[in-house]
Amino acid sequence: MDNPIYETYRLKRANVAEKLAEVMRQNNLFVLLRPLIFLVAVAFSLAYSFLWTNPVLILCSGMALIIFLLMIVKHNQIKAKIKYLELLVHINDIAMERLNGEWFDFSNTGERFINPEHRYSSDLNIFGQGSLFQYLNAATSFAGEDRLAHLLSSQTGLDEMKHRQHAIKELGPRLDWRQHFQATGMTDSVRQPGGTKKLLDWAESKPVFTNKYIKLLLFCPVITLVLAVLGYLNLVNAYLWILPLALQIIIVAFTSKIARQTFDKTGGTVNEIRRWSALLRCIEPESFESPLLKKLKRKLVRSGDAPSRQIEKLFGIIDRTGIRYSSIYPLINIGLLWDLQTLIKLEKWRGGSGRWIRAWIEVIAEFEALSSLAGLAHDHPQWTMPEISKSAAAIKAVALGHPLIKDETRVSNDVELAEPGMILLITGSNMSGKSTLLRTVGINLILAYAGAPVCAEKLSCSHMNIYTSIHINDNLEKNISTFYAELQRIKLIVDTARSGEPLIFLIDEIFKGTNSKDRIFGAQAVIKSLNKLAAIGLVSTHDLELSRLEKEIPQIKNYHFTDQITGREINFDYRLKPGVSKSTNAIALMKIIGIDVD
Repeated sequence: MDNPIYETYRLKRANVAEKLAEVMRQNNLFVLLRPLIFLVAVAFSLAYSFLWTNPVLILCSGMALIIFLLMIVKHNQIKAKIKYLELLVHINDIAMERLNGEWFDFSNTGERFINPEHRYSSDLNIFGQGSLFQYLNAATSFAGEDRLAHLLSSQTGLDEMKHRQHAIKELGPRLDWRQHFQATGMTDSVRQPGGTKKLLDWAESKPVFTNKYIKLLLFCPVITLVLAVLGYLNLVNAYLWILPLALQIIIVAFTSKIARQTFDKTGGTVNEIRRWSALLRCIEPESFESPLLKKLKRKLVRSGDAPSRQIEKLFGIIDRTGIRYSSIYPLINIGLLWDLQTLIKLEKWRGGSGRWIRAWIEVIAEFEALSSLAGLAHDHPQWTMPEISKSAAAIKAVALGHPLIKDETRVSNDVELAEPGMILLITGSNMSGKSTLLRTVGINLILAYAGAPVCAEKLSCSHMNIYTSIHINDNLEKNISTFYAELQRIKLIVDTARSGEPLIFLIDEIFKGTNSKDRIFGAQAVIKSLNKLAAIGLVSTHDLELSRLEKEIPQIKNYHFTDQITGREINFDYRLKPGVSKSTNAIALMKIIGIDVD
């Protein structure tokens, strides 16, 4: 494939594969040597026991055992590196498949975000099979996917859009970091739905101990020890130490249940926290220039010590709970009030660091969403960053193409709606490109408002609400027909236009669910109303009678697509042209697929 971006991914994959091969050779060596070293340790030990009681043999056995243990640690590191490098290979494979147009099999389609009642996402294929989300998603967490879905299905303020543009421009060239960030997130392949909520519920729950004097109980073991020593020295009653020890037993009895419940609940969140910690370590050492990325980095610094180090402290506290599985645990727990100490440390961590977990997750989710969009900026340097302004409804696009169509087959068109109230009536035969044009305008505006580059040579637009009526279905559960569902959507568009906010609408085959007379009359009324309400938009139709509106209202313009029928073949150029379509192809299509219309 003659594409420098594709070549970049191919070379990166080759380099990573070479490193992977080297690490695999190390792994194979360790697989061979580990049991041999262990056998050497056993051999020296057996030789000492049965052949020669020389201390040198025990020393050699101990050294071999130490080497064996060190090899286990090193081997685990090697296996972790193998998994990481395999993920990098996979990420570069995915990138090449995306550039080749082979992304329809990507497993994460964003199906869980599909909302048939959303004002544009279903019509513009934002989520689901063959969707924009499926094409560009590089998020590895549910929170990151949620944030990306939010950016693609809602509109934020103009300043936020511009900040995201700067952030995406900065992240686009940082391919190595983005791939490292993604691979780190993919290392934990098992994602638990609801795991983040469970983590936040735990971190933000009310403290178990609210009395600040509870810490005084921790002095009991010290008092017990001091009294025992003094009693042994006959300085106090020899049995006085039994009193604080009895108090310790009572404390353990009262805290055992709550300790067990708290530790079990905490243990269930460890994997989720560890996953976030690894992603935070990717962000913490980085320096950024764009205002948004700096702001996100400050949210991490605001919590004091580096978040990943704070989480490491939590791991240290959780490790203390492992002693519960020891046979000497009851003695340690009573003698040192071990559970109470651990509970207090855990409460202190939750009170200090736990309240920041939500902010940490939000930062990671934002980085994952921005990294996904930055992939477009990297992979398509010929695309442009749109100019978005807070002004009356308008859009001007030069060489606007659909971003999900491969470069070699994509046909681009100029589209201009220069002032409020301007409407383009699009006519043309079946399959000529009318619906695709509407989706092209809509999906590029979605990318623009998300802060991403758009598939165009140039695009300037105002900050507008987007509404569509393209793929409207009936709803049997609500007893709603297709026509009535379309009426509801059209009413929503008109009502929103009445609010006075800038609005762009995309309507495909307006009122196609009713008879021609009512359809034409209703379509004329709606188009005139939207024109008066200063909304802009595109309306596709087969009803050539609507083209007369151009003579009545100067802001309504006719455009069309054409085709060329040659024998049993129909060819489309997908070029938008001024004027009204003069051709039809329904009969020709029927003949081509074998329907007898003679």
